[in-house]
Amino acid sequence: MDSLAWSKTYEVLAISRLYLASLGFTTEQLNSLTGEDMQRIADILQAQRFDHEFDEDVTFTARIVLAETSAHPLSDQDNQTQETEQ
Repeated sequence: MDSLAWSKTYEVLAISRLYLASLGFTTEQLNSLTGEDMQRIADILQAQRFDHEFDEDVTFTARIVLAETSAHPLSDQDNQTQETEQ
């Protein structure tokens, strides 16, 4: 695998007014939030989430996925083929 593949990033956290609405916030509340307010919410969440525990969570989750991959080594394409054939 080349260095570009190793450096590719994957989004971990994103929020939007739509997401906040799904959590029960009203349209009025969400309309009152400015872009700066939304950015502040995102910054606070990022500061809280990306602390020392984040590395532990990443390690644990990656190990689970690796164990599942080892137990079921079929690729996504193989899984789709099997589902189509059934």
